[in-house]
Amino acid sequence: MSTTKPDTSWLGLVLPFADTAAPVGGYAHSYGLEGLVQDGAVRTLEEFRLFLRRDVWASLQKVDLPLMELTYAAAECEDWSEVRAIDELAWALRPTRQLREAAGKVGRQQWRLFQRTWGKDEEEPDCFTSYQAPVVAGVVFSARGVPCEGGVRILAYQTYSALLQSALKLLPVGPMAVQELLHEMMLLLESREQDSRPVRKEDLGTFNPLWDIAASRHERAEARLFLS
Repeated sequence: MSTTKPDTSWLGLVLPFADTAAPVGGYAHSYGLEGLVQDGAVRTLEEFRLFLRRDVWASLQKVDLPLMELTYAAAECEDWSEVRAIDELAWALRPTRQLREAAGKVGRQQWRLFQRTWGKDEEEPDCFTSYQAPVVAGVVFSARGVPCEGGVRILAYQTYSALLQSALKLLPVGPMAVQELLHEMMLLLESREQDSRPVRKEDLGTFNPLWDIAASRHERAEARLFLS
């Protein structure tokens, strides 16, 4: 039996990085959920569960998680021009202005937080154009030695946690139901790791008119709690 202890020093970074209370502005965004609620597309706990399992999961599988993995691989090689290209692609893959801006604002704040804490001694690479959150995450995880598979789990956790926190204000769900849903969604991640093949850059993207239109309408809603 090996007595070599695994390197877990990277956990010190990811715990605060994954915390929904981190000052990165995630609490101000519902990422289109408020628009779906206003349109009547998501009204109940079961409809919300379906949205998480179907729509959000598809977006993670086909957009956010592959973007983070591609960025991580490029950052490991210090290929900053490739990271910049991925950041531009990440911006283009967001179908509405609010969702593009939300991912950019949160990503920019995450980078600022990293610079003031774990990355304050790191030289800033010239690799961002719009600071899309999955791209920033890939650079940060690479810089601090977070295993790529660990980064995948953290990004998925952040995504679901942000939506679940928004749901507490928008839907008839309580804290216990939120934790049960978070557990259920994280179990979905196990199926991705077991069954899916890596997504190629040319295959990135999703098509979800209902979510996209709701996010667009939200911009001009008469009243709203969230920025997106």
